[in-house]
Amino acid sequence: MRYYLRNPKTKAISAASLVPPALQEDTQLYARITKMCALRETMRERLKAQSKTEELNRVGPIISAIQAYLSELHWYISYLESNPEAFKGVPNIEFIWKSAMISRLQDKVNIVRQYIAPRNTGDSDSNAQGPGAASRLLGGPKQRRTQSSSIYMELGFTLQTLAVTKCMNAYSRIATLDTEIECETINIMTPGLRVVTEEEGEQGVEALKRASAELREAAGVFEYVVEHVLPQIRYMRMSVPDLMPEVQHMLQTLALADSDRLSVRVWLRSDKNQRKTPNMPANLLLGIQERYNSAYSSLRTLQGGEFRNASSDIQNYMRDGQRVILAQAMIYLAQVHSDNQKFGNAVGFMRDARELLIDVKKRNQSVHVSTASMLLNGPLEPLYSLYRRNNDTIGFESIPSSDDLRARLPSGRTLLSKPVPYVPA
Repeated sequence: MRYYLRNPKTKAISAASLVPPALQEDTQLYARITKMCALRETMRERLKAQSKTEELNRVGPIISAIQAYLSELHWYISYLESNPEAFKGVPNIEFIWKSAMISRLQDKVNIVRQYIAPRNTGDSDSNAQGPGAASRLLGGPKQRRTQSSSIYMELGFTLQTLAVTKCMNAYSRIATLDTEIECETINIMTPGLRVVTEEEGEQGVEALKRASAELREAAGVFEYVVEHVLPQIRYMRMSVPDLMPEVQHMLQTLALADSDRLSVRVWLRSDKNQRKTPNMPANLLLGIQERYNSAYSSLRTLQGGEFRNASSDIQNYMRDGQRVILAQAMIYLAQVHSDNQKFGNAVGFMRDARELLIDVKKRNQSVHVSTASMLLNGPLEPLYSLYRRNNDTIGFESIPSSDDLRARLPSGRTLLSKPVPYVPA
C-alpha cells in the first residue's frame, strides 16, 4: 500500500551553531544541545532511509526518533524564550527541510513566495536571523525544499513529520484490511460468498481501533501546529506550502476522515445486525465523503501555482477517495432500494458505483486502485447481476439517470472523530 505523502526530509546541523557565544562556557548546556543534535541526526538518518522505500512497516523506529528529538527541541525553545538576550549573538544557522506536499520527481515545482517583513520593521534581507527570519528558495525554482534560521520553522516541520509518520504507521497496521472488511461486509449481502469468522473479526477490529486512534493523534499534532507554531511564523513565506494554515487544516481533515472511515469498519464488524440496516453504513460513508470533499476544497483554495504543483499523490488520494467512498455508499443504497422493492433504483445505484470504481481502476497511479479492483472483482458484480435480474423479472422499472440518483442521495451522517490533543513532552 502506498501512502499519499512522503515524509519531509532535512539536512544536518551542528551543536556549535545553536549555542550563543555568551553561553559557550556552559558545559552542561553545551552537552545537552549536543545530545539534542545527536537525536536530530538519528531522526534525519531514519527519515532518509524511509524516503528510499514505499514500505510502511518500519516507521515505528522513526516515530521514536522524532519524539525523542521533539522532547529536546521543546526544551531548547523554552530555554531560548526565557533567555532572549543571551541568544542575540547566536550564529546564523539554517534549517533545511524538503516538502511532504511537493516531493515526486515528476512534479514541476515553481513556487517562490517572497518573505513579507512585519510592519514597521523595514524590508528583510538575505542575512535575516532569529525566530522570524525569512525562508529562501535553494538551488533555483525547481527545488522542492526550503530553508530558514527560524527555530519555529524547525519545530513546525518536525511536528508535521511526526504527524505524517503516525498516519503512515496507522496504514501499516491495517494494510489492505480496510478494503477487505468492506468486501467482507458486502459479501454478507451476496449468497454464497465467504464471510470472516468471529476470531478473524475480533483481530481485525483491534487493528482498526489502534489505527483509528493513531490517525486522531496525528490530527492533534496538525492542530497543535496551527494553534501554537504557525502564529510564530505568520510573517514568513516559504518556498513550499507545507506550513500554510490551509494545508495543515487539510491534512487534519484527511486524518479525521480516515479515522471515521476505520470507525465505520469497526461498526460493520461489531454490529451483528448491520445486514438488516444497510442505510446506516451508507449514511456514514456519505458523511466521510463530505469530509474528503472539504479537504479537497481546501487544497483548491490555495493559490493557482501551489495547487497545480502539489504532489499528484495527494490530489489523487482525495479525488479518487471521494469516488471510492461514494461508490461504497451507493452499494449499500442499492441494497436499501432492493429491500424496499425499488428495483430500478437498486440497479441505478449499483451501475453508478460500478462506473465510479472502473474510473478509479483506470488510474494506475492512484493509491485507491487496489480498493477499486477488490470491490469490482469481489461482491459488486454478483450483486449487480442479481439486481438487474430482479428488475427484469419482477420489477420492470425504468432505471433513473445518474443525475436523478445523485439528487436523491441522503445527507451524510458524520461521525466527527475528535483530534487527540498533542502535549509536548
